[in-house]
Amino acid sequence: MIKKQWKQKWQRRLSFAPLPLFAKMVLLYSSIVFCILLIVSVITVTSVHYIIASSIKNDLYASAQSTMEYLDRHGKIDSSIFIRSNLQPFVNLQVYDGAGKFLLDNGPTHAVKKLSDRYIDDDIQNASIHPLPTTIEGNETSVLSYYKKWSGTDGKSYYLRFSRIPDKENDFVSLLSKQLVASILISLILTILSGMYLMKKSLDPLHKINETLKGIEVNKLGDRITLSDDKNEIHDLAVTINQALDRIEYGYKQQQQFISNASHELRTPITVITGYVNLLDRWGKNDPAALQESITAIKSETEYMRQLIERLLFFARSNSGTLKEHFTDINTAVLMQELYNEISLIDTRHTILLKRNDKATIYAEPGSVKQMLRIFVDNALKYTPTGGKIYLSCEQRGDKICYKITDTGIGIPDKEQKLVFERFYRVESSRSKDTGGSGLGLSIAKYIAKGNNAELHLESKVNKGTTMMAIFAIKRSDKS
Repeated sequence: MIKKQWKQKWQRRLSFAPLPLFAKMVLLYSSIVFCILLIVSVITVTSVHYIIASSIKNDLYASAQSTMEYLDRHGKIDSSIFIRSNLQPFVNLQVYDGAGKFLLDNGPTHAVKKLSDRYIDDDIQNASIHPLPTTIEGNETSVLSYYKKWSGTDGKSYYLRFSRIPDKENDFVSLLSKQLVASILISLILTILSGMYLMKKSLDPLHKINETLKGIEVNKLGDRITLSDDKNEIHDLAVTINQALDRIEYGYKQQQQFISNASHELRTPITVITGYVNLLDRWGKNDPAALQESITAIKSETEYMRQLIERLLFFARSNSGTLKEHFTDINTAVLMQELYNEISLIDTRHTILLKRNDKATIYAEPGSVKQMLRIFVDNALKYTPTGGKIYLSCEQRGDKICYKITDTGIGIPDKEQKLVFERFYRVESSRSKDTGGSGLGLSIAKYIAKGNNAELHLESKVNKGTTMMAIFAIKRSDKS
Protein backbone atom coordinates (compact mmCIF):
# COMPACT_ATOMS: atom_id res chain seq x y z
CA MET A 1 0.00 0.00 0.00
CA ILE A 2 2.82 2.38 0.94
CA LYS A 3 4.71 1.45 -2.21
CA LYS A 4 1.64 2.20 -4.35
CA GLN A 5 1.13 5.60 -2.71
CA TRP A 6 4.81 6.43 -3.20
CA LYS A 7 4.54 5.45 -6.88
CA GLN A 8 1.44 7.61 -7.41
CA LYS A 9 3.15 10.52 -5.67
CA TRP A 10 6.13 10.40 -8.02
CA GLN A 11 3.85 9.98 -11.04
CA ARG A 12 2.07 13.19 -10.07
CA ARG A 13 5.40 14.98 -9.73
CA LEU A 14 6.66 13.75 -13.07
CA SER A 15 3.43 14.43 -14.94
CA PHE A 16 3.38 17.59 -17.00
CA ALA A 17 0.48 19.94 -17.47
CA PRO A 18 -0.82 20.05 -21.05
CA LEU A 19 0.89 22.69 -23.15
CA PRO A 20 -1.18 25.71 -24.18
CA LEU A 21 -2.07 26.05 -27.83
CA PHE A 22 0.41 28.82 -28.57
CA ALA A 23 3.24 26.75 -27.04
CA LYS A 24 2.33 23.75 -29.20
CA MET A 25 2.26 25.94 -32.30
CA VAL A 26 5.64 27.52 -31.42
CA LEU A 27 7.11 24.08 -30.78
CA LEU A 28 5.82 22.77 -34.09
CA TYR A 29 6.95 25.88 -35.97
CA SER A 30 10.42 25.77 -34.38
CA SER A 31 10.78 22.07 -35.13
CA ILE A 32 9.96 22.65 -38.78
CA VAL A 33 12.41 25.55 -39.02
CA PHE A 34 15.12 23.49 -37.26
CA CYS A 35 14.64 20.58 -39.66
CA ILE A 36 14.76 22.89 -42.68
CA LEU A 37 17.95 24.62 -41.47
CA LEU A 38 19.56 21.28 -40.63
CA ILE A 39 18.77 19.85 -44.06
CA VAL A 40 20.04 22.99 -45.79
CA SER A 41 23.24 22.92 -43.72
CA VAL A 42 23.91 19.25 -44.49
CA ILE A 43 23.29 19.87 -48.19
CA THR A 44 25.58 22.92 -48.10
CA VAL A 45 28.48 21.13 -46.37
CA THR A 46 28.11 18.09 -48.62
CA SER A 47 28.02 20.27 -51.74
CA VAL A 48 31.12 22.26 -50.69
CA HIS A 49 32.98 19.06 -49.87
CA TYR A 50 32.06 17.59 -53.24
CA ILE A 51 33.12 20.74 -55.12
CA ILE A 52 36.49 20.83 -53.30
CA ALA A 53 37.13 17.14 -53.96
CA SER A 54 36.26 17.60 -57.65
CA SER A 55 38.58 20.62 -57.87
CA ILE A 56 41.48 18.70 -56.31
CA LYS A 57 40.95 15.76 -58.68
CA ASN A 58 40.92 18.11 -61.66
CA ASP A 59 44.17 19.68 -60.44
CA LEU A 60 45.80 16.26 -60.15
CA TYR A 61 44.60 15.16 -63.59
CA ALA A 62 45.72 18.44 -65.16
CA SER A 63 49.15 18.27 -63.46
CA ALA A 64 49.65 14.67 -64.63
CA GLN A 65 48.69 15.52 -68.21
CA SER A 66 50.98 18.55 -68.46
CA THR A 67 53.88 16.67 -66.83
CA MET A 68 53.56 13.71 -69.18
CA GLU A 69 53.53 16.08 -72.16
CA TYR A 70 56.67 17.82 -70.89
CA LEU A 71 58.50 14.54 -70.33
CA ASP A 72 57.59 13.36 -73.81
CA ARG A 73 59.14 16.54 -75.22
CA HIS A 74 62.13 16.72 -72.87
CA GLY A 75 62.96 13.01 -73.03
CA LYS A 76 64.45 12.66 -69.55
CA ILE A 77 63.62 13.23 -65.88
CA ASP A 78 65.49 15.89 -63.90
CA SER A 79 64.66 18.74 -61.50
CA SER A 80 63.40 20.90 -64.36
CA ILE A 81 60.22 18.88 -64.28
CA PHE A 82 59.05 20.83 -61.22
CA ILE A 83 59.47 24.15 -63.00
CA ARG A 84 58.50 23.52 -66.61
CA SER A 85 55.74 20.92 -66.36
CA ASN A 86 53.09 23.42 -65.24
CA LEU A 87 52.13 21.66 -62.03
CA GLN A 88 48.98 23.05 -60.41
CA PRO A 89 49.40 24.96 -57.12
CA PHE A 90 49.75 22.78 -54.01
CA VAL A 91 50.26 19.60 -56.08
CA ASN A 92 53.24 17.52 -54.94
CA LEU A 93 55.18 15.35 -57.39
CA GLN A 94 57.36 12.43 -56.34
CA VAL A 95 59.43 10.43 -58.81
CA TYR A 96 60.50 6.80 -58.33
CA ASP A 97 62.71 4.69 -60.56
CA GLY A 98 61.66 1.35 -62.02
CA ALA A 99 62.77 -0.46 -58.85
CA GLY A 100 60.60 1.75 -56.64
CA LYS A 101 63.52 3.82 -55.33
CA PHE A 102 62.65 7.40 -54.40
CA LEU A 103 64.39 9.95 -56.66
CA LEU A 104 62.81 13.44 -56.70
CA ASP A 105 60.21 15.42 -54.71
CA ASN A 106 59.00 19.02 -54.94
CA GLY A 107 57.41 18.95 -51.51
CA PRO A 108 58.46 21.35 -48.77
CA THR A 109 61.57 20.38 -46.80
CA HIS A 110 59.64 20.08 -43.54
CA ALA A 111 57.21 17.54 -45.02
CA VAL A 112 57.75 13.84 -44.38
CA LYS A 113 59.00 12.25 -47.57
CA LYS A 114 57.06 9.26 -48.93
CA LEU A 115 60.14 7.18 -49.71
CA SER A 116 58.08 4.17 -50.80
CA ASP A 117 54.55 3.54 -52.01
CA ARG A 118 52.54 0.31 -51.82
CA TYR A 119 50.80 0.81 -55.18
CA ILE A 120 54.18 1.24 -56.90
CA ASP A 121 55.63 -1.72 -55.01
CA ASP A 122 52.66 -3.93 -55.97
CA ASP A 123 53.00 -2.94 -59.63
CA ILE A 124 56.74 -3.74 -59.60
CA GLN A 125 56.20 -7.13 -57.97
CA ASN A 126 53.21 -8.34 -60.00
CA ALA A 127 51.71 -5.85 -62.44
CA SER A 128 49.19 -8.36 -63.80
CA ILE A 129 47.54 -8.86 -60.43
CA HIS A 130 48.05 -5.41 -58.87
CA PRO A 131 48.35 -2.89 -61.66
CA LEU A 132 49.02 0.76 -61.04
CA PRO A 133 45.75 2.62 -60.15
CA THR A 134 44.24 4.71 -62.93
CA THR A 135 42.03 6.83 -60.67
CA ILE A 136 42.53 9.18 -57.75
CA GLU A 137 43.33 7.27 -54.58
CA GLY A 138 42.99 8.48 -50.99
CA ASN A 139 44.41 7.13 -47.77
CA GLU A 140 43.77 7.41 -44.04
CA THR A 141 45.63 10.73 -43.86
CA SER A 142 43.33 12.28 -46.50
CA VAL A 143 46.15 12.44 -49.05
CA LEU A 144 44.80 12.17 -52.60
CA SER A 145 47.19 10.52 -55.05
CA TYR A 146 47.32 9.85 -58.79
CA TYR A 147 49.92 7.60 -60.47
CA LYS A 148 51.54 7.63 -63.88
CA LYS A 149 54.27 5.43 -65.41
CA TRP A 150 56.74 6.87 -67.97
CA SER A 151 59.52 5.30 -69.97
CA GLY A 152 62.51 7.42 -71.02
CA THR A 153 64.56 7.32 -74.23
CA ASP A 154 67.20 5.42 -72.36
CA GLY A 155 64.72 2.56 -71.84
CA LYS A 156 64.36 3.09 -68.13
CA SER A 157 60.90 3.23 -66.45
CA TYR A 158 59.84 5.77 -63.88
CA TYR A 159 56.84 6.09 -61.55
CA LEU A 160 55.30 9.53 -60.99
CA ARG A 161 53.13 10.11 -57.96
CA PHE A 162 51.00 13.27 -58.01
CA SER A 163 49.49 14.05 -54.57
CA ARG A 164 47.58 16.74 -52.79
CA ILE A 165 46.84 17.19 -49.06
CA PRO A 166 43.57 19.21 -48.74
CA ASP A 167 44.40 20.67 -45.33
CA LYS A 168 43.15 24.18 -46.11
CA GLU A 169 40.04 22.88 -47.75
CA ASN A 170 39.30 20.60 -44.78
CA ASP A 171 39.86 23.51 -42.41
CA PHE A 172 37.42 25.58 -44.45
CA VAL A 173 34.76 22.84 -44.38
CA SER A 174 35.27 22.41 -40.65
CA LEU A 175 34.91 26.14 -40.05
CA LEU A 176 31.85 26.28 -42.30
CA SER A 177 30.26 23.40 -40.37
CA LYS A 178 30.83 25.18 -37.05
CA GLN A 179 29.42 28.41 -38.43
CA LEU A 180 26.34 26.62 -39.72
CA VAL A 181 25.78 24.91 -36.35
CA ALA A 182 26.05 28.25 -34.60
CA SER A 183 23.70 29.82 -37.15
CA ILE A 184 21.17 27.03 -36.62
CA LEU A 185 21.22 27.51 -32.84
CA ILE A 186 20.91 31.30 -33.11
CA SER A 187 18.12 30.96 -35.71
CA LEU A 188 16.31 28.45 -33.51
CA ILE A 189 16.42 30.78 -30.51
CA LEU A 190 15.23 33.73 -32.59
CA THR A 191 12.49 31.54 -34.10
CA ILE A 192 11.22 30.49 -30.67
CA LEU A 193 11.23 34.06 -29.33
CA SER A 194 9.62 35.58 -32.41
CA GLY A 195 7.21 32.66 -32.65
CA MET A 196 6.03 33.14 -29.07
CA TYR A 197 5.43 36.83 -29.71
CA LEU A 198 3.67 36.34 -33.02
CA MET A 199 1.59 33.39 -31.83
CA LYS A 200 0.43 35.23 -28.71
CA LYS A 201 -0.46 38.24 -30.81
CA SER A 202 -2.26 36.09 -33.38
CA LEU A 203 -4.20 34.17 -30.72
CA ASP A 204 -5.10 37.28 -28.73
CA PRO A 205 -8.48 37.61 -30.55
CA LEU A 206 -9.29 34.05 -29.40
CA HIS A 207 -8.72 35.09 -25.79
CA LYS A 208 -11.09 38.04 -26.31
CA ILE A 209 -13.68 35.70 -27.83
CA ASN A 210 -13.27 33.35 -24.87
CA GLU A 211 -13.70 36.16 -22.34
CA THR A 212 -16.77 37.47 -24.16
CA LEU A 213 -18.41 34.03 -24.26
CA LYS A 214 -17.68 33.50 -20.56
CA GLY A 215 -19.65 36.66 -19.76
CA ILE A 216 -22.73 35.75 -21.81
CA GLU A 217 -25.63 34.62 -19.61
CA VAL A 218 -29.40 34.39 -19.94
CA ASN A 219 -29.80 38.05 -19.00
CA LYS A 220 -26.91 39.09 -21.30
CA LEU A 221 -27.80 37.34 -24.53
CA GLY A 222 -27.44 40.66 -26.36
CA ASP A 223 -23.66 40.77 -25.85
CA ARG A 224 -21.61 40.13 -28.95
CA ILE A 225 -17.95 39.64 -29.86
CA THR A 226 -16.27 42.81 -31.07
CA LEU A 227 -15.11 42.27 -34.63
CA SER A 228 -11.64 43.37 -35.72
CA ASP A 229 -10.81 45.06 -39.01
CA ASP A 230 -8.61 42.14 -40.09
CA LYS A 231 -10.47 39.82 -42.45
CA ASN A 232 -9.04 36.45 -41.48
CA GLU A 233 -10.14 33.05 -40.17
CA ILE A 234 -10.56 34.34 -36.60
CA HIS A 235 -12.72 37.19 -37.89
CA ASP A 236 -14.88 34.64 -39.75
CA LEU A 237 -15.11 32.55 -36.57
CA ALA A 238 -16.24 35.59 -34.57
CA VAL A 239 -18.88 36.39 -37.22
CA THR A 240 -20.14 32.78 -37.11
CA ILE A 241 -20.33 32.82 -33.30
CA ASN A 242 -22.20 36.16 -33.35
CA GLN A 243 -24.65 34.72 -35.86
CA ALA A 244 -25.14 31.67 -33.66
CA LEU A 245 -25.73 33.95 -30.65
CA ASP A 246 -28.28 35.89 -32.74
CA ARG A 247 -30.16 32.66 -33.42
CA ILE A 248 -29.96 31.60 -29.77
CA GLU A 249 -31.21 35.01 -28.62
CA TYR A 250 -34.02 34.92 -31.17
CA GLY A 251 -35.00 31.39 -30.12
CA TYR A 252 -34.91 32.35 -26.45
CA LYS A 253 -37.08 35.41 -27.07
CA GLN A 254 -39.46 33.28 -29.11
CA GLN A 255 -39.63 30.80 -26.26
CA GLN A 256 -40.31 33.55 -23.74
CA GLN A 257 -42.95 35.02 -26.02
CA PHE A 258 -44.45 31.56 -26.48
CA ILE A 259 -44.65 31.03 -22.72
CA SER A 260 -46.15 34.49 -22.24
CA ASN A 261 -48.74 33.94 -24.97
CA ALA A 262 -49.59 30.46 -23.71
CA SER A 263 -50.07 31.82 -20.21
CA HIS A 264 -52.29 34.58 -21.53
CA GLU A 265 -54.35 32.20 -23.66
CA LEU A 266 -54.86 29.83 -20.72
CA ARG A 267 -55.57 32.59 -18.24
CA THR A 268 -58.64 33.84 -20.14
CA PRO A 269 -60.68 30.57 -20.16
CA ILE A 270 -59.65 29.82 -16.58
CA THR A 271 -60.90 33.26 -15.55
CA VAL A 272 -64.18 32.67 -17.38
CA ILE A 273 -64.64 29.22 -15.82
CA THR A 274 -63.82 30.59 -12.36
CA GLY A 275 -66.34 33.40 -12.83
CA TYR A 276 -69.15 31.02 -13.77
CA VAL A 277 -68.26 28.61 -10.94
CA ASN A 278 -68.46 31.49 -8.46
CA LEU A 279 -71.77 32.52 -10.02
CA LEU A 280 -73.18 29.02 -9.55
CA ASP A 281 -71.80 28.82 -6.03
CA ARG A 282 -73.49 32.06 -4.97
CA TRP A 283 -76.96 31.81 -6.43
CA GLY A 284 -76.96 30.30 -9.93
CA LYS A 285 -77.75 26.75 -8.80
CA ASN A 286 -81.36 27.67 -8.26
CA ASP A 287 -81.68 29.68 -11.50
CA PRO A 288 -82.17 27.33 -14.49
CA ALA A 289 -81.21 30.02 -17.01
CA ALA A 290 -77.98 30.93 -15.17
CA LEU A 291 -77.22 27.25 -14.66
CA GLN A 292 -77.60 26.47 -18.35
CA GLU A 293 -75.56 29.54 -19.36
CA SER A 294 -72.79 28.54 -16.95
CA ILE A 295 -72.71 24.93 -18.20
CA THR A 296 -72.58 26.07 -21.84
CA ALA A 297 -69.79 28.58 -21.15
CA ILE A 298 -67.76 26.11 -19.09
CA LYS A 299 -68.08 23.46 -21.80
CA SER A 300 -67.03 25.97 -24.46
CA GLU A 301 -64.02 27.21 -22.49
CA THR A 302 -63.03 23.67 -21.55
CA GLU A 303 -63.09 22.60 -25.20
CA TYR A 304 -61.01 25.64 -26.11
CA MET A 305 -58.48 24.74 -23.39
CA ARG A 306 -58.38 21.14 -24.59
CA GLN A 307 -57.58 22.20 -28.15
CA LEU A 308 -55.00 24.70 -26.94
CA ILE A 309 -53.27 22.16 -24.71
CA GLU A 310 -53.24 19.58 -27.52
CA ARG A 311 -51.54 22.06 -29.82
CA LEU A 312 -49.04 23.07 -27.15
CA LEU A 313 -48.24 19.39 -26.62
CA PHE A 314 -47.78 19.01 -30.37
CA PHE A 315 -44.99 21.60 -30.31
CA ALA A 316 -43.49 19.98 -27.24
CA ARG A 317 -43.42 16.58 -29.00
CA SER A 318 -42.36 17.97 -32.37
CA ASN A 319 -38.80 18.59 -31.17
CA SER A 320 -38.12 14.86 -31.36
CA GLY A 321 -38.31 15.05 -35.17
CA THR A 322 -39.93 11.65 -35.66
CA LEU A 323 -42.04 12.45 -38.74
CA LYS A 324 -39.56 10.92 -41.20
CA GLU A 325 -39.61 7.64 -39.32
CA HIS A 326 -43.22 7.13 -40.43
CA PHE A 327 -42.96 8.21 -44.09
CA THR A 328 -44.87 6.05 -46.54
CA ASP A 329 -46.47 6.28 -49.98
CA ILE A 330 -49.67 8.37 -50.02
CA ASN A 331 -52.34 8.28 -52.72
CA THR A 332 -53.17 11.97 -53.08
CA ALA A 333 -56.66 11.42 -54.50
CA VAL A 334 -57.68 9.02 -51.71
CA LEU A 335 -56.45 11.42 -49.02
CA MET A 336 -58.35 14.37 -50.49
CA GLN A 337 -61.52 12.28 -50.90
CA GLU A 338 -61.34 11.22 -47.23
CA LEU A 339 -60.94 14.85 -46.17
CA TYR A 340 -63.89 15.94 -48.34
CA ASN A 341 -66.14 13.21 -46.92
CA GLU A 342 -65.29 14.14 -43.32
CA ILE A 343 -65.88 17.87 -43.81
CA SER A 344 -69.17 17.30 -45.66
CA LEU A 345 -70.50 15.31 -42.70
CA ILE A 346 -69.28 17.71 -40.00
CA ASP A 347 -70.23 21.09 -41.51
CA THR A 348 -73.70 21.98 -42.75
CA ARG A 349 -73.40 25.78 -42.70
CA HIS A 350 -71.25 26.05 -45.84
CA THR A 351 -71.15 24.64 -49.32
CA ILE A 352 -68.22 22.23 -49.64
CA LEU A 353 -67.08 21.57 -53.20
CA LEU A 354 -64.41 19.17 -54.49
CA LYS A 355 -63.37 20.78 -57.78
CA ARG A 356 -60.49 18.55 -58.90
CA ASN A 357 -58.80 15.46 -57.49
CA ASP A 358 -55.74 14.25 -59.43
CA LYS A 359 -54.19 10.92 -58.54
CA ALA A 360 -50.47 10.74 -57.76
CA THR A 361 -48.13 9.31 -55.14
CA ILE A 362 -46.17 11.35 -52.62
CA TYR A 363 -43.78 10.13 -49.93
CA ALA A 364 -44.70 11.67 -46.56
CA GLU A 365 -46.23 10.98 -43.13
CA PRO A 366 -49.99 10.43 -43.75
CA GLY A 367 -51.33 11.48 -40.35
CA SER A 368 -49.51 14.81 -40.26
CA VAL A 369 -50.40 15.68 -43.87
CA LYS A 370 -54.06 15.09 -43.14
CA GLN A 371 -53.80 17.13 -39.95
CA MET A 372 -52.28 20.03 -41.93
CA LEU A 373 -55.14 19.95 -44.48
CA ARG A 374 -57.68 19.83 -41.64
CA ILE A 375 -56.13 22.98 -40.19
CA PHE A 376 -56.57 24.75 -43.53
CA VAL A 377 -60.20 23.58 -43.77
CA ASP A 378 -60.87 24.50 -40.13
CA ASN A 379 -59.64 28.06 -40.73
CA ALA A 380 -61.71 28.29 -43.92
CA LEU A 381 -64.84 27.25 -42.02
CA LYS A 382 -64.15 29.65 -39.14
CA TYR A 383 -63.56 32.75 -41.23
CA THR A 384 -66.19 32.17 -43.94
CA PRO A 385 -69.71 33.43 -43.16
CA THR A 386 -72.63 30.99 -43.14
CA GLY A 387 -73.68 30.12 -46.66
CA GLY A 388 -70.21 30.71 -48.06
CA LYS A 389 -68.33 28.24 -50.25
CA ILE A 390 -65.25 26.14 -49.51
CA TYR A 391 -63.37 24.71 -52.52
CA LEU A 392 -61.10 21.68 -52.17
CA SER A 393 -58.77 20.49 -54.95
CA CYS A 394 -55.75 18.31 -55.58
CA GLU A 395 -53.96 19.36 -58.78
CA GLN A 396 -50.90 17.90 -60.50
CA ARG A 397 -48.52 20.54 -61.87
CA GLY A 398 -45.63 18.88 -63.68
CA ASP A 399 -43.66 16.89 -61.13
CA LYS A 400 -45.50 18.54 -58.22
CA ILE A 401 -48.86 17.92 -56.57
CA CYS A 402 -50.74 20.86 -55.04
CA TYR A 403 -53.39 20.56 -52.31
CA LYS A 404 -55.47 23.72 -52.42
CA ILE A 405 -58.15 24.95 -49.95
CA THR A 406 -60.02 28.09 -51.06
CA ASP A 407 -62.69 29.95 -49.10
CA THR A 408 -64.89 33.01 -49.66
CA GLY A 409 -64.31 34.43 -46.19
CA ILE A 410 -63.04 37.65 -44.66
CA GLY A 411 -59.51 37.33 -46.07
CA ILE A 412 -56.17 38.49 -44.64
CA PRO A 413 -54.60 41.95 -45.13
CA ASP A 414 -51.38 41.96 -47.17
CA LYS A 415 -49.22 43.26 -44.31
CA GLU A 416 -50.30 40.40 -42.04
CA GLN A 417 -49.98 37.49 -44.46
CA LYS A 418 -46.35 36.79 -43.48
CA LEU A 419 -47.21 36.84 -39.78
CA VAL A 420 -50.06 34.36 -39.67
CA PHE A 421 -47.61 31.42 -39.46
CA GLU A 422 -46.13 32.74 -36.19
CA ARG A 423 -47.29 31.06 -33.00
CA PHE A 424 -50.29 32.70 -31.29
CA TYR A 425 -50.60 35.32 -34.03
CA ARG A 426 -54.15 36.17 -35.03
CA VAL A 427 -55.36 38.74 -37.52
CA GLU A 428 -57.09 41.61 -35.72
CA SER A 429 -60.33 41.18 -37.68
CA SER A 430 -60.55 37.54 -36.51
CA ARG A 431 -60.04 38.15 -32.79
CA SER A 432 -63.62 37.48 -31.73
CA LYS A 433 -65.30 34.95 -29.54
CA ASP A 434 -67.28 33.65 -32.50
CA THR A 435 -64.25 32.48 -34.46
CA GLY A 436 -62.21 31.52 -31.42
CA GLY A 437 -58.83 29.94 -32.14
CA SER A 438 -55.49 30.22 -30.41
CA GLY A 439 -53.27 31.28 -33.30
CA LEU A 440 -51.39 27.98 -33.30
CA GLY A 441 -53.02 26.22 -36.26
CA LEU A 442 -50.97 27.67 -39.12
CA SER A 443 -47.72 27.49 -37.11
CA ILE A 444 -48.39 23.75 -36.68
CA ALA A 445 -49.12 23.50 -40.42
CA LYS A 446 -45.82 25.24 -41.16
CA TYR A 447 -43.94 22.74 -39.01
CA ILE A 448 -45.74 19.78 -40.65
CA ALA A 449 -44.96 21.12 -44.13
CA LYS A 450 -41.27 21.48 -43.28
CA GLY A 451 -41.14 17.99 -41.78
CA ASN A 452 -42.73 16.51 -44.92
CA ASN A 453 -40.56 18.50 -47.39
CA ALA A 454 -43.54 20.47 -48.64
CA GLU A 455 -43.95 24.14 -49.57
CA LEU A 456 -46.73 26.39 -48.27
CA HIS A 457 -48.21 29.29 -50.22
CA LEU A 458 -50.91 31.72 -49.13
CA GLU A 459 -53.01 33.97 -51.35
CA SER A 460 -55.66 36.25 -49.84
CA LYS A 461 -57.76 39.33 -50.54
CA VAL A 462 -59.72 41.15 -47.84
CA ASN A 463 -63.46 40.34 -48.00
CA LYS A 464 -62.89 38.07 -51.02
CA GLY A 465 -61.33 34.97 -49.52
CA THR A 466 -58.14 33.02 -48.87
CA THR A 467 -56.36 30.18 -50.64
CA MET A 468 -53.92 27.90 -48.82
CA MET A 469 -51.69 25.62 -50.88
CA ALA A 470 -49.42 22.75 -49.80
CA ILE A 471 -47.12 21.59 -52.62
CA PHE A 472 -45.40 18.17 -52.55
CA ALA A 473 -42.96 16.53 -54.93
CA ILE A 474 -44.41 13.52 -56.70
CA LYS A 475 -42.57 10.29 -55.97
CA ARG A 476 -39.95 9.75 -58.68
CA SER A 477 -41.30 6.40 -59.92
CA ASP A 478 -44.66 8.10 -60.61
CA LYS A 479 -43.27 10.98 -62.65
CA SER A 480 -44.05 10.78 -66.31
